[in-house]
Amino acid sequence: MRRTNLFRMVAATAAATLIATAGATAVANPAGAARPAAPAAAPSTGFAPAATNLAQGRPTQESGHADVYDSSRVVDGNAGSYWESLNNSFPQWVQVDLGSAQSVNQVVLKLPTNGWATRTQTLSVRGSANGSSFTDMVGSQTYTFNPASGSTVTINFSQTSTRYVRITVTANSGWPAGQLSELEVYGSGGTTPDTTAPSVPGNLSYTQSGTTISLNWVASTDNAGGSGIAGYDVYRNGAFLQSIGNVTTFNDTQPATATVSYHVRARDAAGNLSGNSNTVTRTGSGGDTTAPSVPGTLSQSTSGSTITLTWGASTDSGGSGLAGYNVYRGGNLIATLGTVLSYQDTQPATATVSYHVRARDAPATSPATATPSPGPAATRPPAPTWRRARA
Repeated sequence: MRRTNLFRMVAATAAATLIATAGATAVANPAGAARPAAPAAAPSTGFAPAATNLAQGRPTQESGHADVYDSSRVVDGNAGSYWESLNNSFPQWVQVDLGSAQSVNQVVLKLPTNGWATRTQTLSVRGSANGSSFTDMVGSQTYTFNPASGSTVTINFSQTSTRYVRITVTANSGWPAGQLSELEVYGSGGTTPDTTAPSVPGNLSYTQSGTTISLNWVASTDNAGGSGIAGYDVYRNGAFLQSIGNVTTFNDTQPATATVSYHVRARDAAGNLSGNSNTVTRTGSGGDTTAPSVPGTLSQSTSGSTITLTWGASTDSGGSGLAGYNVYRGGNLIATLGTVLSYQDTQPATATVSYHVRARDAPATSPATATPSPGPAATRPPAPTWRRARA
């Protein structure tokens, strides 16, 4: 939030003077300068900056922000907009991802000048190769941001290779939060950030087994000196499905009846995405029309009036999966079972009864009635029949 109240105007007058230590210098630049120059005393740092702000437009992260003042504002090239951290909760930080390891030796920090009073901020400049483990490039010091000199602080340091640059703020004399309008990073002899997309994945194809669709493709390559292939993004029916690592295969599960299309894009470590691979389409079968196998040998045992039936398991290759078994007595359905392999019936000892069992797959059963649907998709010829006779 833009802080123009009396509290800020008064509190900010107590600006501390920066005490420079070896290898780090604070420099105030005249307002309106396109980019601050290094002071005459800086050559001991090996400072020979490039003309390009390596942080401009790059992705940012933050410890948090107040209201609408998020971290993207520190790389937007507009010194009038700014990041403000959560209030009353030091330390706070903001960082920029340079896209790949860069050789850097200067950071330029800015605050707005219009309506802002002089203030000091105590901060450190930290670097990281992976975005998680940071070390100090310049330890914590107190810097003065004075609108009369452009509210600009230039910090020079020994040339260092880093991908992530983080500013950690532990105090602010003008407001109880970290504040920066621009975080600029310059380097000498570093590579440019990786903005080149990887090559398009090649030869996307698929195989299927039941409800499993297996995608395969030829690996992409990244440009020479780029950030390297990080992985691939898989799309189904034109919509993003999943990000995966640096592999060239992916399994998806879809009903055999579904018609689905896929394409793949490569992703490098800098976040650049390749173009779309070729598209492959798996056409649905319109329904599982392959019946399960016939149940194995049906047998029985009798104890009093209880008849226990047992049989061997069926298998289903049509894609919908085995749902269970239907038991018939005297040619009439008497029970619809799950994927069990036994059933008990009660009949008088004087009764002569015959049984057979049929397997059914998932589409073959109506959930409401648990009766097999007609047609070859649901049934197979009866299994061997066992007959019991009683005098």
